[in-house]
Amino acid sequence: MHLTKYEEESLKGENGPALQMAYRVLLAIGRISGAEKLIPVEWAHVSGVSYLTIGDYGLEFLKRISSSKGAKFRVFTTVNPCGMDTQKWDEMKISADYADNQLKINSYYQKLGVATSFTCVPFQSYKVPRARTHVAWAESSAAIYANSILGLMTNRESAVSALASALTGKTVLCDLHIEENRKPTKIVRVSFERQHSGRRFKGSLDFGILGYFAGAIVPGVIGFSGIRTQPEIEESKALCAAIGTVGSSGMFVINPSGKKKLETIEFTKKEYNETFSELSDSEDGELIVFGCPQMTLEELYELSRSLEYKKLKKKCVVFCSSKVYEIAKAHGYTDTIEGAGAMFVRDACADFTPLLSSLGVDSVVTDSCKGAHYMKRVHNVKVALKDISKIVKENSSP
Repeated sequence: MHLTKYEEESLKGENGPALQMAYRVLLAIGRISGAEKLIPVEWAHVSGVSYLTIGDYGLEFLKRISSSKGAKFRVFTTVNPCGMDTQKWDEMKISADYADNQLKINSYYQKLGVATSFTCVPFQSYKVPRARTHVAWAESSAAIYANSILGLMTNRESAVSALASALTGKTVLCDLHIEENRKPTKIVRVSFERQHSGRRFKGSLDFGILGYFAGAIVPGVIGFSGIRTQPEIEESKALCAAIGTVGSSGMFVINPSGKKKLETIEFTKKEYNETFSELSDSEDGELIVFGCPQMTLEELYELSRSLEYKKLKKKCVVFCSSKVYEIAKAHGYTDTIEGAGAMFVRDACADFTPLLSSLGVDSVVTDSCKGAHYMKRVHNVKVALKDISKIVKENSSP
């Protein structure tokens, strides 16, 4: 790899141990990928925030990095959700020890200069750069969304490589940062509606099941045919999240053009039902979970409309970022949702929080395929997958 003088000096440790570590990470990736050089990025998004996932080792690592001389984020940097609502953790029966460690992790990121909102949908809270801008995003669902919907250019970064990019302002010129690598390798053709008596293929659940199916069988860029050109934001988010949950793909293209004939994989009623059965192992759940990935402003608007003048019959938790919560509150959406009996959990993740365990439930109902995958494995609960409208209809009354 070609390195600038400053990059070589940093690699030798002349600009501090944090930059030395960061450039070592990037150089190792560059050597593996055969990259020629590093390139600047405008935005880094770092994962590895919840204490439940990074533990004591990750906490100590961040402590050392944030305490290193001259260590700071050199580009705009956002981070993933943490493991609890930092304002109401005690009300949610999170242990004091867990909360103390989580708050330390948050403080180390803040010392490095991170943006204030802990979110897995950073494109909802901050201004998105123009298309073809190079960024370095961890959090698989956000990276896939960046490439596929926003037209940004990023690889699916790891927690460490995204942190390295945040500290250096650089990433490796390889994979999805190169235009020719952003073309579909296989086509997944949705042949669903004609087999379902005309039922439209729509909503976060349908697109999540499609993503879970496609992500498991296509490791490269996925081409989708047979669906409308531009899904709604909640459909796109669910599609990206499910792809990232089970596979290595970092991008998809809807109804791709081009003369090159690609292998086509059919997604029919059969594949839909098999994928659904793999994820959903319960008829219903004791707890309703919305927001995996965290809910967008548009989703909160729709949820508030569906819950207007209604009361929920069971416990319901809604995960979103603090920034989205404040905007939704200004519009009155949160008042309606909370008035129906739901509880908001801000800046946290539905999958990697001790909250579900503290609530003592054995089953949940959700519309999220990503949530179904992880909640079963992390919290050992059964999951009922249902469309949001069905969840509200079955679990609310006037």
